[in-house]
Amino acid sequence: MAKKRKKRQHQSGGAPKVSRASAPREVVLLQEALLVLRHGNTAPAIRLASQVLRAGGSPRVAEAAREVLAEAHFRAAINSPEPDERLKQLDEALQHTPEAPRLHFHRGVTLWRLGRLSEAVKEFDVTAKREPERPGLAYLRQLARLATGQSWQRDGMSPAEANTLRLVQGLLNGEPLSGLSSALRGPLLGKGPEMWQALIEMRTEPTAAPLDLLQTAAEKAGGDLVKRVIRYYWGVAAMRQGDNPDLARATWVGAQSAGLATPWLDQNLSRLLRGQVVELAQEGRWDDVVNRASRVPDVIEDRVLAETVGLAYYRLGYDAAQAGHWPTAVEHWRKAEEYISSRQLAQNLALAEEALENWVRAAEAWRDMVRRRPRKENHPEYLTDSQVAALWGHAADCYERANQPDEAVTCLKNAIKYAPDDAELRVKLVDALLAGERVEAAENELDRILEFDPQNVEALLRLGTLYEGSWNRDAMPIWRRVLAVDPQNREAREALAQGYVELVRPDTDRGWFAFLRYPSEKEKIKLIEEGLQELPEHPKLLLELGVLYRQAKKNRQARDALLRAYQATPTDVKIAGMVLHELLHVDAEEEAERLLPEVRQIQGLLPGFWLDQGRMVLDCELDEAWAVRFFDEAIALVEQPYVEETKASLLASIYETAYGEGAVKLAELYERRIRDEVPKSGAVEYVEAFRLYHEKHDQQKVQRLLRKAGQAARRANDAGMVELVESAEVLLSGPGLDLLKMLRTPGMEGLLENLLAGLDLDDEDEFDEYF
Repeated sequence: MAKKRKKRQHQSGGAPKVSRASAPREVVLLQEALLVLRHGNTAPAIRLASQVLRAGGSPRVAEAAREVLAEAHFRAAINSPEPDERLKQLDEALQHTPEAPRLHFHRGVTLWRLGRLSEAVKEFDVTAKREPERPGLAYLRQLARLATGQSWQRDGMSPAEANTLRLVQGLLNGEPLSGLSSALRGPLLGKGPEMWQALIEMRTEPTAAPLDLLQTAAEKAGGDLVKRVIRYYWGVAAMRQGDNPDLARATWVGAQSAGLATPWLDQNLSRLLRGQVVELAQEGRWDDVVNRASRVPDVIEDRVLAETVGLAYYRLGYDAAQAGHWPTAVEHWRKAEEYISSRQLAQNLALAEEALENWVRAAEAWRDMVRRRPRKENHPEYLTDSQVAALWGHAADCYERANQPDEAVTCLKNAIKYAPDDAELRVKLVDALLAGERVEAAENELDRILEFDPQNVEALLRLGTLYEGSWNRDAMPIWRRVLAVDPQNREAREALAQGYVELVRPDTDRGWFAFLRYPSEKEKIKLIEEGLQELPEHPKLLLELGVLYRQAKKNRQARDALLRAYQATPTDVKIAGMVLHELLHVDAEEEAERLLPEVRQIQGLLPGFWLDQGRMVLDCELDEAWAVRFFDEAIALVEQPYVEETKASLLASIYETAYGEGAVKLAELYERRIRDEVPKSGAVEYVEAFRLYHEKHDQQKVQRLLRKAGQAARRANDAGMVELVESAEVLLSGPGLDLLKMLRTPGMEGLLENLLAGLDLDDEDEFDEYF
């Protein structure tokens, strides 16, 4: 071995190897590329060699890099099973070594596999000029020339190769059997004459199906390419038998899987499968149709096959829809759309998408349906303009459900093109514009509606709402226009009444703008009375009138107005509550006493109503006895099945209210009731935590007490107390607690009150609900 190594070193000139440590970086990279290439890793070899080439080193290094790149791309081509990818890699290799005959030869073979025979001939010609003695070149070159209709020559071929070409020429030219038989007796390529005998029979006799010969030929064949070709003709012979399409399909699919890629194989396989698919469709076997068609490449390019597959998916979707399986129906109809398009399909898909509440897809399907409608009036499925407008409007409805107002606007504009005088469509367009916050466009559309339909109530209502949102516009004339058309329109009546109320409220500027000063008490009363002339016995106006009389110290008039307000709407919880409270302000306890049984009968009355009545009594420093009565009414509702609060949670809430309003004795009363009546509910710990929080501000102790309260409530299965405790715990752990702590530090005591003073009453109630 030592002698052999010395000999190789002597033959290579005895040059010492360059160590990696001292070699230039480009040389090191090339060595790494060669190393990975020897292990069959073409991608990293290409990357490394390309890096060397881009570095722009010496010409010698660049030439070596190109050689490595060409070799790497060549190996990638040989290893690729796909002809297209193989051709791509060979083209890359030729970019680096364009003179290499090996690359041109393999490129010719690859082009042949792709059916590009004329180009293959050119590549073989280039190879013949640069490497004429290349094994197999002469035969393949002349065979390619023969296949493209050119003359061929015997030069450079063996007798078997030449005689085989002669036989192939005879088969292509349709020579008589005698001439083909003489060629068959001469030397031929391959391992037996069976393949050629089978081809001669099939060429000379259109009905011949020599399956036995082809089977023997396949068993003797050595090369994979020959086996693939035999499989192809085996399939042809099976088709000639007329009753064996499954064998033909199996052999053709096998040839295709083995790598045979010829246009005639693809065509024959597609035709066979198409015929089978059509037969299955005629039998109504729709599942088999889609399964068989999945084996056909480029179904969409075959119009007949595409329509058949689309019909199959359509029918499968229809069957699923009939059975109520909407997800399956949608899946099939979406697949059907890949192959066919029709108005009926789009309509069915739209309905199915709606059933699944896929609103965007449903809208898209409706749009597709209306686009595919027939345009000729004599067509049986012709749609009138009103029908087209309705479809566009329905698509807009779907987009609105999906919260896509811009798309809804587009659909509604299309709808209006077909129904320009349809005020309902235009109002829907206004709503879509407002949903998209396009207020100016919405107002312009409202103006257009009112130009041709001045009494359109829906348009007037929306215009009035827009006016109310603007400080420099008066919506009251708009509401009057609505009531002139529809005197009982609830929205307009409520809005007009609210307009009058805002004229007399000191917390709004409408009264100031009406009088250029704040109106007097007498002017306020007069305004409300004017409102009552427009809206006789309106409860909101009567209630406001009662408040104004109370403020003017006219208790009798106030009492009468308040009772009229209640009688106008005896089931309105809000009016009933305000009337009860205001009656206590005008020394009308007897009237309040008479109302209590009626108010108690209001359907669905919740404990919160009575809690709020009691809180307002305490807040206004009225007789605490009324607060107790109201609180007892709240507790009495615990027996109702629709009430979620429990006795313990209500007692705890009442304690909070009394403590928060400064009613100390009343708070002590309800704390005693908690300890006596619901001692194990968690309410005892809860009120202790409440008091500790407000008096000591010790958060840790408060949280411990709340945990105990929650544990006790869960043991007692008291859902009302569990919810109350959890709400308090959330508040204590929330981000606002640090701010509340800061506001309670010395010197900051008044800041919290100032902040709360700017809140609405409802906001203050939310704070009072907790600690």
